[in-house]
Amino acid sequence: MKRVERKGVSPIVAVAILVLIAVAAGVLLWLWVSGFTSAATAQQPALYERIKIEGVTANKTDGTWDVKAYVRNVGSVAVTINATYVLDANGVVIAHGPANMPIDPGKVGRVDITVTLTSGRPYIVKVATKNGVEASYIFVAP
Repeated sequence: MKRVERKGVSPIVAVAILVLIAVAAGVLLWLWVSGFTSAATAQQPALYERIKIEGVTANKTDGTWDVKAYVRNVGSVAVTINATYVLDANGVVIAHGPANMPIDPGKVGRVDITVTLTSGRPYIVKVATKNGVEASYIFVAP
């Protein structure tokens, strides 16, 4: 019987093949993850919206109060204020304000609300954008 000698792949070639497989798998994984994250952020405009209530004034006129909330858009995209509320200290909504007020990036918008308040009590003004980004501000009626 004749003995056949077989030779395997040299260790250097085997290591080179393993390195190429690992690099290709890493590149494919990176492409998949980067495509997934860019698609996720493109579908979520709320990630770029940021609003802040910079101040609130309350003036009593004929038994009711005129509350003015100054909302700054500190984000990088234009926002639309879709809801404005005044809440008492227990979190109960006591008044609604106007909606659909656009604010450009870096600009300040004013929301006017007419409500009945009690002097010396704390209240919360809350505003929300069309995409659900919220800001709130606590004040005490003078």
